[in-house]
Amino acid sequence: MSRRSWRPASFSVRFAAVIVVAGAVIASVPLLLTQAGIRAEAQDRALDKVGIALNLVNAQRSALTTFAAGIAQQLHGSGPDPGSQRGVLIADDAHDGSDDVLGVAGADHMAVAVQNGGTLGQGDPDLVALQRAAELDESTVASRTQSWLVASMHDAGSGTTVFVARPLSPAFIGAIDTNLATAADPADLALVSDQGAWLSGTVAGRLAPSGARLAIPPATDRAVVVTLFSVQVALASADLGGGLRVVVTTPVAAVSAPWQPIVLLIALIVIAVCAIVMVVQISVHLPLRRLDRAVAALGRGHFDVPVPLGSRDELGRLAHTFERMRRRLRSTMRAATARAAVATELAAPQPLESALAAVCSELRGTIEADAALVVVGGSDVNRAFAIAAGVREQHLEPLLDEQGPIGAGFGSTSGTALRLGATSASSEAQLGLHEFCVAPLRFGDRRHGVLAVGRRAGGFTSDDEDLVKSSAEQLSLALERHRILAVAQRQATTDDLTGLYNHRFFVDYLEQQVALAERLGTPLSLLMLDIDNFKLLNDTYGHQVGDAALATFAGTVASCVRRSDLAARYGGEEFAVVMANTTSREARLVADKIRAALAGTGVSGVEPSLTITVSIGGAAFPEDTRSARELVRLADTALYQAKREGRNRTSMASDTEVVQTGRAVHHAESRRVSL
Repeated sequence: MSRRSWRPASFSVRFAAVIVVAGAVIASVPLLLTQAGIRAEAQDRALDKVGIALNLVNAQRSALTTFAAGIAQQLHGSGPDPGSQRGVLIADDAHDGSDDVLGVAGADHMAVAVQNGGTLGQGDPDLVALQRAAELDESTVASRTQSWLVASMHDAGSGTTVFVARPLSPAFIGAIDTNLATAADPADLALVSDQGAWLSGTVAGRLAPSGARLAIPPATDRAVVVTLFSVQVALASADLGGGLRVVVTTPVAAVSAPWQPIVLLIALIVIAVCAIVMVVQISVHLPLRRLDRAVAALGRGHFDVPVPLGSRDELGRLAHTFERMRRRLRSTMRAATARAAVATELAAPQPLESALAAVCSELRGTIEADAALVVVGGSDVNRAFAIAAGVREQHLEPLLDEQGPIGAGFGSTSGTALRLGATSASSEAQLGLHEFCVAPLRFGDRRHGVLAVGRRAGGFTSDDEDLVKSSAEQLSLALERHRILAVAQRQATTDDLTGLYNHRFFVDYLEQQVALAERLGTPLSLLMLDIDNFKLLNDTYGHQVGDAALATFAGTVASCVRRSDLAARYGGEEFAVVMANTTSREARLVADKIRAALAGTGVSGVEPSLTITVSIGGAAFPEDTRSARELVRLADTALYQAKREGRNRTSMASDTEVVQTGRAVHHAESRRVSL
């Protein structure tokens, strides 16, 4: 065959020619080389699988750490009460639905722990081992009865440590083994101590018998071939910490054939080397090895490594097919991972802005866009705001009202994502972005905002569009859930008629502010306000006018105090104002300002215009008292003193004899406590 006709010949023709030329000399395959290849392949598989097993265990550790952080956030500020801690742990344990141990270790080295709805006793050996591991930040520990993965989270403020422990049970090891082995590529996984104690799992197809021990080589970065139970296997192990290791064994296939004489082997190699090296090595072996590595990487889930493209023969066409498959799989896997990450971030116990920022970062990285934005319009529960990754967030909210891609996406009713371009005159183009994929954030008829990803150049694929659409649906649900929770919280803390905070919120807030003022050594004042002759106003003009008077009065009070002050409806026609960093003298000035503003304010709906007056009583911390409850009592007493003196006036506790009594009582109580 001439050189001109050999070059364009297909792989099949060239391979057939090699077979014809070398067929007589390659009568058998060298046993030793074959066996060595099989052993090396088994070792590679064992080493790969032990790495996968270690990654799966580390993924469990990461999940436990996230779980522990969530519990720690729930327990933050709940105090050292074991009962409340146990209630939170039992509730989380019910949602967990596994054999995990959830616990809190206090600064006094006492622990509260639950498992499967039950409470572990203080002397329980598992609890003792887990508590010690949590306090020492150990991620793996073996107790007398069980081995555990442990994740802990320390709260420096309260001195407590939250820990979550997952048992390394046979079911746990079996679940990881299921992810390692296939019918075509079997493997066994076992949990072994550093002393060789076989704890659980299988080795060379055998289940761990009670009290069994194995002669396992030390953990290294290489696999070894050993014989266990009369079976030759490739063995690799990895250290989990805490004196534990995971061991993976894969079978080494045996080759049974007659032994070829050394002389014949050398002769065969010498005769075939020219044809094999020149044709198979160049035309077949090297391309196949490159393709094999690329396909093996796909099998291990490494979809970011491109498949090398060779010639246009059968191998080249196969490589092109695998490359198209790799790109498709990478896109699909990235989209699935991104959807799961978006769902996880939106479900995590964190501020809405933090979750949206994480979603933007995830979408930007997955789609390989230059920017990702979530623009939320203003509503009755929050102001308009924008979260972005890749561009600055300033001045993005007005884009909802413009005619660019973001505004078009916000006004879209198609229920799907749109691929749009930005004109050079649009505000989006001023950000350096010209290609967009946008989707409205809608829930029913309610429009929350828009999700957009943008690129400086280059369009988006249908897969990108699907990911943006599905992410927008998850974001819409999260924003609607946030809106409902915000409405519920506002209704629980505010008075419907006046819009001020209600009595319950006022009491809690005053307690916090008094404690804060005492810690910082700053003053605090409380004003109690009561509308004069309100019952007569109701009886004369009716309850509708009375309600209007209350609303008018509340608006006047709110306009006369600082934004940092808290105005609340204490009950009926009585109101309260809490003012931090305010002395008694400054509080009197605020009270007189309220009375003066009220004197020039009429109540709508009454002819002639009806004006109302108010009596005000005040007390200050620490001038008059150091107790929140006593502060309310003194201010209320001063209020009734103002009413007795003729109404429409201000009376401070320091003006009356009551404050002296209050100081004496507080001094006596402090003296009893110190004794």
